[in-house]
Amino acid sequence: MTRTFSQQDMDDFGVASGGTGLIHTEPEFAAATPFGKTLVQGVYLLAVIEKELYARVPEWAARGSLEVKFVSPVTEGTPFTVEITDVDGGWEILAATPAGPAVVGAARLRPA
Repeated sequence: MTRTFSQQDMDDFGVASGGTGLIHTEPEFAAATPFGKTLVQGVYLLAVIEKELYARVPEWAARGSLEVKFVSPVTEGTPFTVEITDVDGGWEILAATPAGPAVVGAARLRPA
């Protein structure tokens, strides 16, 4: 699954979640940072990953456990691809941009 976040997506998510920091919602401010563009909120990235887990594993909503590490930022307009691989009773998560990994981790189901 690949998703490209627009500034409007990030603004709307910021209002809904409270993630309205200038680095997420003000392109002029973000342009003056080392990133050069606004950054997608980390919680937004996790929501997209969890949506993919739920689509693949419906019981995820009730028993899912996710541990991730943010390894690089995702900026407005950059494709973000989520790959989920089956491994040893769980799933490996690799979410990346064309520049490389952005979020890596593992998911499991807690015992019923």
